[in-house]
Amino acid sequence: MTNKLVASIFLPALLGVLASNVFADRAMRVQDAIWANDTIYDTILTDTNFRSPPAHSTDALYNFGMSGLMGQRAVAESAPGDRDYNGGRWDVKMVMFTTQGLAVHDMDDDGTADFELTNAEAVLAHQELGHIEIMDAEHYFVCPLLR
Repeated sequence: MTNKLVASIFLPALLGVLASNVFADRAMRVQDAIWANDTIYDTILTDTNFRSPPAHSTDALYNFGMSGLMGQRAVAESAPGDRDYNGGRWDVKMVMFTTQGLAVHDMDDDGTADFELTNAEAVLAHQELGHIEIMDAEHYFVCPLLR
């Protein structure tokens, strides 16, 4: 199985419940896994989870794994080089497409997003448009972004 296939099919679901058993003895690099600032990044999946971090020590990671459409990769609110980037310490937000959002993002009704959101501002704009709903998953983990 290629890294790209892992990223497009399995990564969104894995990010929500980060592979605590699957990767217990090793980390795994996944290519083209997470969007941030209109750039696609690789990542290293790890089993590093933590609880109740101070809000300033994490960044939002919008996970589309159970969104209702395939093809939309996770979107991070911050990336390496950003002044406020926290090194890949994530506060997971689960994203679901609404009925209206499904109509806009899957016009051919094939179950795959016709276009991807590639930055946090677009995610929040689509929330304001009523295309998506964002829920706090109360899941925190470390997963660095790599070019």
